[in-house]
Amino acid sequence: MNINKPISRRKALKVMGLGMLAACVPTLPSFGKSPKENEKKTKRLIFYFSATGNSLYIARQLGGDEATLLSISQEIHNEHPDYEAEEIGFVCPVYCFIPPAIVQDFIARSSFKADYFFTVGTYGAHSTIFPEFVDDLAKKHGFQMNYISTIQMVDTYLPYFNMERELADPKLQRIPERVATVLASINNRENYIQEVTEQDRMICDGYYRMSGRDRQRPTVTRSEKIVFATDDCIGCGVCTSVCPHGSWKVIDGHSVANGECENCLACVHNCPKKAISIIPTPPEPEEANRNARYRNPNVSLADLIKANSQK
Repeated sequence: MNINKPISRRKALKVMGLGMLAACVPTLPSFGKSPKENEKKTKRLIFYFSATGNSLYIARQLGGDEATLLSISQEIHNEHPDYEAEEIGFVCPVYCFIPPAIVQDFIARSSFKADYFFTVGTYGAHSTIFPEFVDDLAKKHGFQMNYISTIQMVDTYLPYFNMERELADPKLQRIPERVATVLASINNRENYIQEVTEQDRMICDGYYRMSGRDRQRPTVTRSEKIVFATDDCIGCGVCTSVCPHGSWKVIDGHSVANGECENCLACVHNCPKKAISIIPTPPEPEEANRNARYRNPNVSLADLIKANSQK
């Protein structure tokens, strides 16, 4: 090789650019690794689980520009689930008055170290015993919650709730104010566990007596038992990408459910053709409105795919 041969200006710029990129690589954040592996201690770390975007939206509001947000659907596969930050928070929907099973499992298998812990649950109709359950869950696994609260949003459980009516409910107008209140409390590191009333307990007990569900893991089931793709399915594969358990497959151009199910209904709500329906499971009714689906307007389909895809 002739090392004295001149090179073009374009080639020289390309070489310089590659050198600058190489120099920058070591400073890039280590996505997918626990915060303790980074040199600088994370200030606020928020774990979230979201099927229709409500909890992801709230996590973003509570995190602002400086917090690190991690999807529980992805982090549950972390082989070294040791997390450390100044503040650690959890944001998730309320399923049958408690956290989804995947959230419980993630907390059970992980180690957390922080000066301040908080949890915010998003719910539609009733949150009842959620704060108490989360408080006990944390203690069981070696840490103490400092703050637990809930934020009422639309209820996305289609057998009982018509999304058109939910979207017209005045309660949506109160969300910004409620978010601001919760955020201020967390920023001030307030110690607060939302009260669980006797009426809350009565509602919860009545539901479990009526439904016969398991009180620890009420929504865990097999996907083929509760959802199916109708003839309107075009085999686009969106359901395969938003399912937190990866329990959908496209076979011969048609989506087929077969695997563990969180009953989060991400597949149902995010199907672009509204081609996924719920199989009625007595005593629960059929869908309130088969033509109405929901995704938080501040969250994109791409956001949910990134959060939940198991591919």
